[in-house]
Amino acid sequence: MSGRRWSLLDLVTLATLGIASGVLFAGWGILWSSLSPLFAAVLPLQYLLFAGTWVIAGPLAGLIIRRPGAALAGEMIAASVSFLLASQWSIDAIASGAAQGIGAEVAFALIAYRRPHIDIVVFAGALSGIGMAVHDIPLYFAGVDVTFALLLAGAMVASSALVGGVGAWLLRAALRRSGALDLIGA
Repeated sequence: MSGRRWSLLDLVTLATLGIASGVLFAGWGILWSSLSPLFAAVLPLQYLLFAGTWVIAGPLAGLIIRRPGAALAGEMIAASVSFLLASQWSIDAIASGAAQGIGAEVAFALIAYRRPHIDIVVFAGALSGIGMAVHDIPLYFAGVDVTFALLLAGAMVASSALVGGVGAWLLRAALRRSGALDLIGA
């Protein structure tokens, strides 16, 4: 599969997944901003439940398209759309997307872009979470102590594995059932 060239259908699928994920990211960002004060008061490690939403584009694109660069490009397109729709993180949304997309890309590269099992997709989500932690903690949580930073990183990785990895797996299954992926055989 990885030796086959990108087709126009692959590119259109990637763009569609990236744009749809970017709209999801933008909507989730609005909800996140309005709920963050509640999260901070009630659940200081809110990332444990929700941060993985921002990494789903990479695992989903890598899972469906299975071409070198698909996971990274899917996350970058989504981050760019989110930025263009007035993300509260401004241009940093794109840097964050790169950090997260690289993680997912590594997971799919390890299996040479063959058809992955759920464990690889969950691993792609977890590696995206590592990218999130490496990017976000020094920038947005610079003043926290090491223990809390490690807890945040663990929460980001766990959430990304579950929401980004398992979520991508379930979303692909739903798209297959709908027939939306019949043309590309994903």
